[in-house]
Amino acid sequence: MSTGTAVKVSQVTAKKIPFTAFQALWIPGTTRICSLGSNDAGFGVIQVHVVSSASASSPSSESASRRSSTLKHPRLILHSETEKKVQFKSGTFRASARSSSSPHLLTGDFEGRVGLWDLSRTEVPLNTFKAHEDVVNCMDGVGSQTGRPEFVTGCRDGTIKLWDMRQNHKEAGVVTPISNISRKSGQAGNDVWCVSLGGSTEADDLMVVAGYDNGDVRVMDIRMGRAVFETNVQNGVCAVEFDKRQNKAGCLIATTLEGALYSFELINGEFATADKMTEEMVTVQSGDDSTLWQARHIPQRPDILAVTDGGGNIH
Repeated sequence: MSTGTAVKVSQVTAKKIPFTAFQALWIPGTTRICSLGSNDAGFGVIQVHVVSSASASSPSSESASRRSSTLKHPRLILHSETEKKVQFKSGTFRASARSSSSPHLLTGDFEGRVGLWDLSRTEVPLNTFKAHEDVVNCMDGVGSQTGRPEFVTGCRDGTIKLWDMRQNHKEAGVVTPISNISRKSGQAGNDVWCVSLGGSTEADDLMVVAGYDNGDVRVMDIRMGRAVFETNVQNGVCAVEFDKRQNKAGCLIATTLEGALYSFELINGEFATADKMTEEMVTVQSGDDSTLWQARHIPQRPDILAVTDGGGNIH
């Protein structure tokens, strides 16, 4: 990671929303943003905002003409809002093909249910089923161009499950994940705070990386259903991600509650034992707002990543 020339990041637009948003996502292929979470009444909320340029009024004077010639700042305009009886905790569009003109939103709620939504018709979900016995804290999909239908969910009870969107669990009546990865018998089921898929060129060899509230980072082979790498970074893990999703990964990053970013370099593209891994820790932020909530690599430049902290800053 280079700390050379600083890049200035400017705010384009902002808008207050009347609920707690646990997730905010760009809707792929559009200029719309989807936010989901819960309001003060305890209901789940999904809002869609359109990023739109401010309308220019007809100039009636020279000063108005000068104002109209300047660049207009975009605005966030509420496009649709849906309220449901159960609060939403997590969501992703990565279970739909990136080439889709109308990607579906996948959500996880506080009752352990997963729902698939067409955002143009949100009266009822396209599909919904009970995936976990507790809160679905996090989820992720492959996000491929062709739309591999698998997605992974992480729960407060410590379980991680892999699902296939082609299975209609609602009609089948029996909810059966492709893989169910949980702690070994006798181990505490720590909260799974974050999950991410990727790290392989082979369709059947995708890996899941998960971060836990106790500082554990685990990389799991979803085909074998077992961990291939485990370590502990001392503080709760807020975000994890491979640098590459559709190719063999070069590194894995993890961010924590205390402002640290960990980078684990893979050896020849493979996970080795912990004592052979190259590990680097960077203190990105410190103080009351030190929590690093999100970390994302640029797909076109996986050697560059952005991190957000509890003070509203982007690094």
